[in-house]
Amino acid sequence: MYLLKNKLRLMKGTIRHTWQSLIGILFVCGVLLYQFLFSIAKIAHGTTASPQGTLYILLAVVALNLFRGFLSQTPVIRMDAASTLFTYNTKLFATILCRKQITSMILSLLGSAIIAFFLSGFIFDTVFVKMTTLITLYFGTSTYFSWIFYHAKGTGKMFALVGFGICTVLLLAASVFSIIGLAVLLFFSVLYTWKYLKLDLPKYYEQLQKIDIAEVAVSQNNYAKMYQLAEENRPAYIKGLKLSHFRSSKHTALWHKSLLELIRMQKGPITLVAVLILFGWLVHKSNMLTFLPLLDDPAITGMITVLCTATALSSLYQLLAKQVQSVCDKRKLGLSIPYSDQQIVLSYGITAIIVNGILTLGISLIYTVFSWHLLLLWFAEIIAYFAQCYALLSKRKIGRSFIVVANILLYAATYFSIISI
Repeated sequence: MYLLKNKLRLMKGTIRHTWQSLIGILFVCGVLLYQFLFSIAKIAHGTTASPQGTLYILLAVVALNLFRGFLSQTPVIRMDAASTLFTYNTKLFATILCRKQITSMILSLLGSAIIAFFLSGFIFDTVFVKMTTLITLYFGTSTYFSWIFYHAKGTGKMFALVGFGICTVLLLAASVFSIIGLAVLLFFSVLYTWKYLKLDLPKYYEQLQKIDIAEVAVSQNNYAKMYQLAEENRPAYIKGLKLSHFRSSKHTALWHKSLLELIRMQKGPITLVAVLILFGWLVHKSNMLTFLPLLDDPAITGMITVLCTATALSSLYQLLAKQVQSVCDKRKLGLSIPYSDQQIVLSYGITAIIVNGILTLGISLIYTVFSWHLLLLWFAEIIAYFAQCYALLSKRKIGRSFIVVANILLYAATYFSIISI
């Protein structure tokens, strides 16, 4: 009872300090969900979702489970840190953990029933029962496989990833055999969890401590504490690829370094680029935002699409150009780098050209546009990148003029590549 009161008190503080943001998020998500269900999925009372709408909803379920189970560092089944510390070597720990898993399954059942209610056309029939069972089993197996992935090492992690992949394929198949297959996988995942899995309790307890401290900081609106937690949890050393992993020579060292900087780039700017491109696609290719004033006019939606896409491309090449400026500034401050500014720009430019080419190809796929106009867009991105590098390194007034001309060229190329065809 004390733990429940503490959770409610923390929730009260969080809502008191963040209610404006929560209302905004709920409003936007509600409007987008409404538009998706009735404009894209074509759901109506007594009319089931279209095959395309069903696929999109199932893919959203997959993305949700992938993020919360495998990409997030937070364990899917959470206990209180104090309870874990005082009960981990007793039978009570297993009892509490079992209750948490049962609670997770009940919540999965409720969420699956809501999703199935939408897919069945707001009626209770065989489609509702089938989709509820299918999605509930998928949530359950994904939860257990993510729990295994969190605690296991080596082959255990591979087992969890393979199991999650099989579950995803069965979910997208959406047949009676999928339900049977998911039930079998759920049975074996539960059996493996309770009979063979060795919990990584130090890692689990440390993560629970961080979660408890973060919840208190958010509830008290303590920005200083939140910043301190972010700094303390910043990795002390860089994981993954390092420059020593490459067989670099004098001619390839700079290019390899540019690749590493691209891989280590922060998620925030990349997420912003993806959101801008996605928003432009929603405005131009879907009916989800037609409820907003003026967005039913093709001319206006086309200009918004160009603005979002070109801004995303512009943000990306500015980030890549900043990396060049950082290396050149270090050399000017005394770091012995045996390369000139031109060599640095050209070496980093190879990575920028490849990234822009991949992004251009992705834009052509989501807009289903395959034309030689895309080459113009690619060339415009390359010109804008080198213009930005010149402006940052030369620091002349004419450099700003180059940036303005390059941006105009980029926006024009985006329009002719996406809208005018």
